[in-house]
Amino acid sequence: MVWGPHDGAQGPPAGRPGWPSPLGQPTWPSAAGQPAWSRPYVPPQAPAAPVVPEPPVDGDPFTRTEHAVRATVAAPWWRGATPVQRRQALLPRLLSLPDHSWWMYGAWARWYRWHPADGRWFPAAPPRSAATREAARPGQPAPMIASEILPTGPDFAQDYGPPLAITGSPVSGALLFRLRSVAAEAAQAPPPDYPLGWSHFLHGTPSTIAATWSTLLWCASVPVFDPDLDNSLLGLWEPHLAQPLGTGRLRWLPPPPLHTVLGLYAERLRAGRADAANQLVRCMVMTAQALRDDPRFRIRASALLSMIEPLQANPALDHPALPYGDQAVEREWRGRCAAPLHAALFADSAPGECFQLAFYDFATALRPLCGDAEGPAYIEPRHAATALLAADMAAYRPDLATPVGAWLDPELRALLGEILDRPGHDLRELWPAQGRLPDVLKPDGTAATIEALSGAAATAIAWTRLAGGIPVPPDGFTVANAFAAHLDGLQASPN
Repeated sequence: MVWGPHDGAQGPPAGRPGWPSPLGQPTWPSAAGQPAWSRPYVPPQAPAAPVVPEPPVDGDPFTRTEHAVRATVAAPWWRGATPVQRRQALLPRLLSLPDHSWWMYGAWARWYRWHPADGRWFPAAPPRSAATREAARPGQPAPMIASEILPTGPDFAQDYGPPLAITGSPVSGALLFRLRSVAAEAAQAPPPDYPLGWSHFLHGTPSTIAATWSTLLWCASVPVFDPDLDNSLLGLWEPHLAQPLGTGRLRWLPPPPLHTVLGLYAERLRAGRADAANQLVRCMVMTAQALRDDPRFRIRASALLSMIEPLQANPALDHPALPYGDQAVEREWRGRCAAPLHAALFADSAPGECFQLAFYDFATALRPLCGDAEGPAYIEPRHAATALLAADMAAYRPDLATPVGAWLDPELRALLGEILDRPGHDLRELWPAQGRLPDVLKPDGTAATIEALSGAAATAIAWTRLAGGIPVPPDGFTVANAFAAHLDGLQASPN
């Protein structure tokens, strides 16, 4: 199969920077010069012949396929297998539906959909309808499996769970105590030894404070904070900030790129102050270690620690890369990230894939709100997520529908444009009105509300970064704020 340029564009062969990968999405190099979705190559070690276990007899084809793929990826031979061997093992596990789409359970334990209208694979939450799931059949000839969606093994080892904003429940007292100690120690650093040129902070603030603040935001699964619950958490840094944190219902704090976090450390190394650089690393480590105890920070804090804790044992690890700039240092950091946690780096290295996975998680979070899959009022969660994405874009940057929609499958891409262009579109009934959710989309419990709020916020932040890092509105986005208002009502209810 020949993979063509995205949307019919003409240009260099697929895979070159700025041109489509086998998935058809742009493969812009990361800040460290690495292509999106890259994974470390594991040399083959003469793996045994692939033996795909028999799936269980119960469950629909999607359930059986997921079980079979997980068993295959967990087999000892898998990590040493070549891409060709992996494709051969998974080809029999592809499922075809009557609409001529194909489905595969692949990288990062996600489902992927291929449709002949586009000929590319996209992350897509699987169908819920029992009739649709039962209609799935293996068959031949199947489309080529893109290398980017082949599981590697480590990507199945970590359960990321749903993205969660810092709302619903406050951080623990123990976590707050540890962070208060870290912030107090960071504030005692002499500013001349830790210069800081960021306008975000008051003049005279040492860079140790910026290091702990950046670590807090980078480690957050969704950096959206509920001030009613966590004012004491953000208050640890508020005396050093040049601007207030916002006045909306939620505090939307854009996550800093990884190169911003490491830039403070690299600057001190270049200035010949290895002692100061080591102290900055210590501040980051202590902050991330404290945050790791909270599930809303755990994954990204663990990823950051896997990159920077080795510097405490060997402070010279980054010295060879230092003369080549911060991009080279960032490449060293990312190379030390634990393999199961690589997806935590997508926001920095692969913003398109980060948006796709955030949208996938958002659609999954909306599943309980979309009705009975066999009923007449059922709404496909993927369509509901697209409608709410359109609501946020319409209120802020509708002009970005084309570049952002390019990362959605052709069905959802067209749907996004239709919803934005047609004021009478049926799915606009899902849009919040006057800051409130429509009745059809109101969750019954706090857990479902928090997951939907977090999924909406993560998707919104992901598409702003995908669109060149445009700023998040000071008061945040419409959909997540509407879920926050609904959460307030649930928590105020005596029942």
